[in-house]
Amino acid sequence: MIDDDFESVFKRMIEELMGTFGMPMDNIRLRSWNDSFVDEPPEVQIDSMSDEPLVEKIDLGDGVLIVIDGLNDLEDPKVKVAESTIFVQPGLGKKEVTIEVGFPIDLEKSTASHRNGVIEITAVKANSNIKNISDGFLRIK
Repeated sequence: MIDDDFESVFKRMIEELMGTFGMPMDNIRLRSWNDSFVDEPPEVQIDSMSDEPLVEKIDLGDGVLIVIDGLNDLEDPKVKVAESTIFVQPGLGKKEVTIEVGFPIDLEKSTASHRNGVIEITAVKANSNIKNISDGFLRIK
């Protein structure tokens, strides 16, 4: 007697639960969350992921920290500085990343590192009394 009651209550609970999750019970129609019936499931379009790396600039006051993620298959990236612009050259067949920092960069105090596909560049502002700012490459550690 108790087993029969339990079984019937349990069966009813499962049927209600399956009905709320849109599981077809007796027919092949789907029920959405708002209890309306749908003949066909909605078409979902998935956007392809971009090959562009993620670039984040963090203001440090006397400079800027630039973090570039998404360049996983790099072997020997190069970081070139030209006045207030940084060019990251990932390698052959890869698109160059250009970052404008808005101030002249001190090549001697600035650093760059590359670990696990992430490039970190610390660009330090050059002193205003230095008139000749040489362009060049940052050594990657």
